[in-house]
Amino acid sequence: MWQLIASLLLASWAIPLAGQSDGSRTTFRTHSNLVLLPTRVQARDGETVYGLKAEQFLIEDNGLRRSIHLDEGDDIPPGLSLVVAIQCSRSASLEFGKLVGLGTMIEAITGDSPHEVAVVSYGDEPTLLGDFSSSPDTLQLNLSKLRECSDYGAATLDTVDFATRLLKDRHNNYRRAILLIGETRDHGSHAKLQDVVSSLGVTNTVIYSVAFSPGRDEVIAQLRSSDDGVPEESVPRRDLQPPPRPPISSTPGSAAAGDKATKQPPVLELPPLLLLIINALRKNAASELAALSGGEYINFTTQKGFDAGLQRIANRIHNYYMLSFQSPAEANPTLHTLRVSVPDLPDAVIQTRTSYWSGQEKASGQDR
Repeated sequence: MWQLIASLLLASWAIPLAGQSDGSRTTFRTHSNLVLLPTRVQARDGETVYGLKAEQFLIEDNGLRRSIHLDEGDDIPPGLSLVVAIQCSRSASLEFGKLVGLGTMIEAITGDSPHEVAVVSYGDEPTLLGDFSSSPDTLQLNLSKLRECSDYGAATLDTVDFATRLLKDRHNNYRRAILLIGETRDHGSHAKLQDVVSSLGVTNTVIYSVAFSPGRDEVIAQLRSSDDGVPEESVPRRDLQPPPRPPISSTPGSAAAGDKATKQPPVLELPPLLLLIINALRKNAASELAALSGGEYINFTTQKGFDAGLQRIANRIHNYYMLSFQSPAEANPTLHTLRVSVPDLPDAVIQTRTSYWSGQEKASGQDR
């Protein structure tokens, strides 16, 4: 997917805040420049800080202070729409044993408030295993459909894009979140970074990433497949190697499989912040997506670590402040950096969105 990054600044797009659907295509139009920031404040000892007022927060948008609104009480969405996305490809099946109690853990995450959960699996592409439901029995049934897939890829970015589209279609006032369980890195996504970041902003979606290390799992797989318990020769596993891809064409729409390779487009000079985001996504897509959305990233290697990570998410997912402000009207698409602080608590750890896009209205591509 990274060959597509060079085209990031060539598209005209912005963060949309409303949608219209005609069935196969969806058009998003900008109706407001309101920026929403679900924000969690954690004290130095790790405890959540409650009872803060709007005037105690400081929001800096590209270094400029913004006037803050804090939703309280009845203004806060009462329920939760959650998409659980689980990797099924590559070495993910080695982690399936840890997911036996996942249904119960998800119920702990959603809590007693109104909620609905959809289940998605992903390899080369995302697949909906079960649509949104508030029934624990339906959730267990949908989770039971998870199977190992022989795909070469782990399209994390495509899956987040797919999940936000599902959330975008929900006609309720619930908060929106994605629980992403899979590898740290993305393998084979085609979604454009700007579209994914825009969708996260549109749906006000928070990502909670629970990631495992594929390298460790490959070693375990080798140990299990060896007759004498000694690792086999250090050769790449054929089932983990992606098939050769056709060359990328410099002319949009002209590079079909088997065509002659054409010269790749020149590398554009991208804004420093965008380069940082791109490089971070290359190294650890699960962590960066969580950071971009103001969510949580947890890496596990054992059953105990997996269970503790989900319990941590369950303890934190409902404890947040809903901050908002009006962004400036801008003619051109612009990536903004965000910094939220509480001057009265200089040592506090703040979890919130770190950036957003602003600009003119845009139409999305075709829904999948």
